[in-house]
Amino acid sequence: MTGAIGFMALMGVFGLVSCWTSQSGSGEATSSGEVTTTTSEVTRGCGAGIDYLLSSAGGNAPVLFFWAVVLIGLVALGASAAWTGHRRITWVTALVGAVISVIGLMSIGWYFILPTLFLLAAALSLTIDAHRSAGRSPSAEI
Repeated sequence: MTGAIGFMALMGVFGLVSCWTSQSGSGEATSSGEVTTTTSEVTRGCGAGIDYLLSSAGGNAPVLFFWAVVLIGLVALGASAAWTGHRRITWVTALVGAVISVIGLMSIGWYFILPTLFLLAAALSLTIDAHRSAGRSPSAEI
């Protein structure tokens, strides 16, 4: 559920995700080395991942779309692996999510934190269950 909400947030369902401002102008150099600006234009724009699909939007739209697809793919793979009892695949998806969360902590990583925590809980639960099934107690190994 948290992965789907993060996907929708990156795609722009809850509002615009990324805004930018750019300023362009033309200048002319004089013989004394000074540059004079004759025109200046400020461009503002906002976007989300869905803008990449619906138009040829620039800015961060392609990047937001890419990370939204990575998030939903990671969550789908991890959730199906946890549901079917594939412990190692669940651990791999949880660790990939943790790496993305840490590396992108100041930007895109916030969308990966909650799904990653739930994948870590699922992987840990599957590991404990596997140890108990094998007749070993996790506390006996410590």
